[in-house]
Amino acid sequence: MYWRSRGPVIRRSRLRIACALLIISGMTAGGVLASNQTSVAREPQAGLPASPQILVIFSDDASQGWVRELTDAINATGPGPDGASPAWYFEYLDAVRFQNDDLERRFGNAIQEKYKNRRLDLIVPVSSNAITFVNDIHGELWPGVPVLAANYAGRTAVAKPTSPNVSVLSFENGIEPVLATIKAVLPETTGVVLSSGVSEAERRREAEVGVAVRAAGMELIDLVAPSLADILARVPHLPERTVLFIAGGQVDANGRAIPPWLTCEVLSRAANRPAIMLGSQFLGCGIIGGLMRDFTKIGAIIGQRAMAAVSGQSRSETVPFATIATLTFDARQLERWQVDERRLPRGSLVAFRQPGLWRDYQRQALAVLGLLTVQAILILGLLFERRARRRAEMDSRRNLSLAAHVDRRAAMATLSGSIAHELNQPLGSILHNAEAAEMLVASNRASPEDLLEILRAIRDEDARASQIVQRHREMLQKHDLEKRPIDVHAVARESVALIAHEADKRRVAIESNVPATPCLVMGDRILLQQVVVNLILNAMDAMAETPVARRRVTIRSLIAGAVVTISVNDCGSGFAADVGGHLFEPFFTSKPGGTGIGLAIARSTIEAHDGTIEGSAAAEGGATFRFTLPLSAI
Repeated sequence: MYWRSRGPVIRRSRLRIACALLIISGMTAGGVLASNQTSVAREPQAGLPASPQILVIFSDDASQGWVRELTDAINATGPGPDGASPAWYFEYLDAVRFQNDDLERRFGNAIQEKYKNRRLDLIVPVSSNAITFVNDIHGELWPGVPVLAANYAGRTAVAKPTSPNVSVLSFENGIEPVLATIKAVLPETTGVVLSSGVSEAERRREAEVGVAVRAAGMELIDLVAPSLADILARVPHLPERTVLFIAGGQVDANGRAIPPWLTCEVLSRAANRPAIMLGSQFLGCGIIGGLMRDFTKIGAIIGQRAMAAVSGQSRSETVPFATIATLTFDARQLERWQVDERRLPRGSLVAFRQPGLWRDYQRQALAVLGLLTVQAILILGLLFERRARRRAEMDSRRNLSLAAHVDRRAAMATLSGSIAHELNQPLGSILHNAEAAEMLVASNRASPEDLLEILRAIRDEDARASQIVQRHREMLQKHDLEKRPIDVHAVARESVALIAHEADKRRVAIESNVPATPCLVMGDRILLQQVVVNLILNAMDAMAETPVARRRVTIRSLIAGAVVTISVNDCGSGFAADVGGHLFEPFFTSKPGGTGIGLAIARSTIEAHDGTIEGSAAAEGGATFRFTLPLSAI
């Protein structure tokens, strides 16, 4: 049976009774578990490797954050070289909160009873208290079983192993590089205020902190107080150019256990100077951060070395602090203490930082900015192109108007005889009516009714002459494209009226199959009228050699869907197939003395009205030209 004595420790009767009850109940449960496990333990099946059975004993309790990180990382260790996955068992000495020789004896008895029928291949005590505990009972409980003593507290004194099967895995405590990092981030720092618990175990663990502080050339202020409340009253008045090093504080002078996270929160919040701790698991409780121990990395290394020890590759070694360290800072505390992030060492991580578009998504932002720049350039290019196109369209319309004006003058020159003939009729009628009125007045036979009738006839003929002059004057005036709702059927009828006398002169019959009902399109009346006049003149020119009896021009209108088609058909000689593709090209003509711009202007005019124009030769002779315009929605 295990028994050993220790030096003076803190004993309290209530604590002893509570712990005894806890251990007795654990022993009872452990006995039942051991009996059950005895029946379960059996040899591995043939062909399957035996799973290593490894017992890990922690100095601290399972509620501590760093112990949970160690446990999770050890549990995640993969199979060994032979492919067998380990079976991990975890026990917790809880030596800081329960410092009692009798309690440790009972804990040893419980361990002995619990694992008496369990094959163990390796014992892994973690931290100094657990190492001392295993070192004292190893020969009695587990003779011959290898031990891997893992100590993450650096050079803290560990009892000399009593068995050659014991190897030591030490992790550098890294206090020196931790202080160097803080000095680099807070260069004005000249002193360290140390806050730790008052228990013997805690004071022993943190003994090296003072040595490292003095070695770094800084002043050490040991903030020893009997309770957390006493420390809390002092931290708001810490000296300038110091940092608060929270090294422990789980147990106060009255034996009360205080959660380390709570200690960190209340002290760092009340302190007038930045606070630091050694463990990365405390980042977020109020410390500024820095170079800290990462217990997940420590647990992974312990698991790997334990599997190596089980396979017979046991050796003592010291793991450099850089291997297990993480360089992380709390953005909220950097802001609180006005620390410029540019001071942070290269490779530092900053946690709890408010999201920043440029900082957190710089690549994406640059990509989006590049896309927006390209898009802006494209848009500007399109705007310039649109402006140039509109200018070109305006120039084209201006040129179209100029060319159309020239063509109208040429057409009106052709129709000059028709104009004179048209005007002769109303002017002659006016003259005859005036002479009749003069004769009636001279013979004294003029009655008021006769004179009114003669004056009415003169007025009508005058209006007719005025319309003829106005119609021809509009055709002769320079005119820009102006779209508005117009009746295309009325345009066709007016065009026939303009050309009527010329048709009589050339002995050409014009047949108009244009309905009297309005047909609205968005267009320019003068320019569309010019198109119809040109098509009729071209039709009459094409029948110059046609017998008089067959000289006929037919104008038709056809509404189909959302468009209207106006066609002009003649009975002339038509045109050859190879000519059809060039009819609307500028300066192309098959007529002697033609300019070749009439049909080109007609095409430009119709296209400016969003329409189409085409010409085709009939098999029986003659040609048909037709243009199509979209109907107006108004």
